[in-house]
Amino acid sequence: MKSFTSKRGFTLVELLVVIAIIGTLVGLLLPAVQAARESARRSQCTNNMKQVALGLHNYHDANKALPPSATNSTVDPKGRGGWSWMLFVLPYIEQTTLFDACMNQTTWRMQVPMFMDTPVQAQARAPIPPFLCPTDTVTLLAPEAKINSAASWLTFTASKANYLANGGANNVWGGSTSQQASVSQGAFRKVRGATFKDFTDGLSKTFLLGEVGGIPAVASDADRMPGIWSGTTNQNNGQYEVMRYTNNKLNSGIVDAFGSFHPGGANFALADASIRFVDDTIQANPLLWGFDASSDAAITNYLGQMSSSGRGIYERLSTRADGLTVGSF
Repeated sequence: MKSFTSKRGFTLVELLVVIAIIGTLVGLLLPAVQAARESARRSQCTNNMKQVALGLHNYHDANKALPPSATNSTVDPKGRGGWSWMLFVLPYIEQTTLFDACMNQTTWRMQVPMFMDTPVQAQARAPIPPFLCPTDTVTLLAPEAKINSAASWLTFTASKANYLANGGANNVWGGSTSQQASVSQGAFRKVRGATFKDFTDGLSKTFLLGEVGGIPAVASDADRMPGIWSGTTNQNNGQYEVMRYTNNKLNSGIVDAFGSFHPGGANFALADASIRFVDDTIQANPLLWGFDASSDAAITNYLGQMSSSGRGIYERLSTRADGLTVGSF
């Protein structure tokens, strides 16, 4: 008489229990994996910003001043009007070929970077790694001149940039070359670049660059949050494509503000080329508003407001010579 051995498999209940256990483990591990990936992206972001900050230091060493946020042809010795600091720093971040291509345009085109010759337009659409944060989700070519520049009728398309110049407490427009130079109190000033000797508050206490991007307050502004590396056609316009201000809180979602997709804050390069991650809960109390710099009386009033003790730590870090102390941040 033959004996039969029964083979017992998984019951449906046991299978469901195993699936539930696996699902729970995945649920526990997924946030840790995402956090590790974001940590790696933030580290890369820090390295990219560091490279740009060191490039600006090398530019300063060679030219005895930082580049202007945007110049005009009467001030620049080579007649380059509308050139931004990003164009000037290209040779110092291993982008000499692109810089030379910009320089070799015809004279009238050279004065306005967005009017690039066709071969240069193709290069301008290529990504420049040191200007890009890997966490930012905006499409590489989403920012366009027609939405980031005062020249709204332009259709030139260029690659985005996530590290923009610190323009100070707020945007100021109009005025003469000398008025613009006197009123621009950020690390970068319009028309004539500042020197490190102008940073009387200390290089380690002043923002040089800040990260831009993040979730917009108005959904339609999503592709305006980053800047454009080849931007700026007018030294007196808003320059939101190459420079930002601290008149709005960090990660406020406003187009002219600093921000990022990193949880809780954004990276900043200080003027000594060190990189700090600044929490978006940093004390902020903006007191200043943009104005037309053609009035000397308005400039005097503006500069006087900068010494107000009511200004927050965030705003104090954005001006290089306000004489106010900066606490921990």
